[in-house]
Amino acid sequence: MKTLKQWFMPLIFITIVPTVLATEEDIRDHPGYVDFTSLTAIANTEPTVEVSLKTPLLNLITNLMRNSDEEAAEFISKLRRVTVNVFETDAIDVDEIAESMTVIAAALDADGWERVIRVRDGEDHVDVHFRLSDNAEIIYGITIMVAEPGDTVLVNIAGEISASDISALGRRFDIDELVDIDLNPDRDADLDGDQD
Repeated sequence: MKTLKQWFMPLIFITIVPTVLATEEDIRDHPGYVDFTSLTAIANTEPTVEVSLKTPLLNLITNLMRNSDEEAAEFISKLRRVTVNVFETDAIDVDEIAESMTVIAAALDADGWERVIRVRDGEDHVDVHFRLSDNAEIIYGITIMVAEPGDTVLVNIAGEISASDISALGRRFDIDELVDIDLNPDRDADLDGDQD
């Protein structure tokens, strides 16, 4: 048994680690991925909430959900990365992090991302961007940056997301900024008209 462990564990390491590293490399090339390293460095503190779901774990979640919630399993299966960092502290300089968020938002604008929400209200700063496919039928990425006194939120979701999945995604991962976004107001108006 000891001999088996001596050979088996290194074999698992040799086969799994390159796959994980390759996945990490691939995600950086994904059009919906955004690196928040510069912003988390400014925060200079541990996040109150940190979610980092990578492809292998998302695949596992998808398989576990198949029997109980097929709809949720379907859209989660199309995700490549979900990153959520929430900092609930007054120690973060809101002006400094908001300034850095503005730089990132401008870079996203220049890179073809669509700015969906922009709020500048006193010390409250909110930016929500979507990275759309050329035909605007698929969302490759969602980025949410919020800076306000005592609360900084950084969210990046990369994958292939349909417009109809946005609210469900917000509810599933408790992201309020996504729950209220309606990308199909005409469809909703048509549905209301049909009920009359």
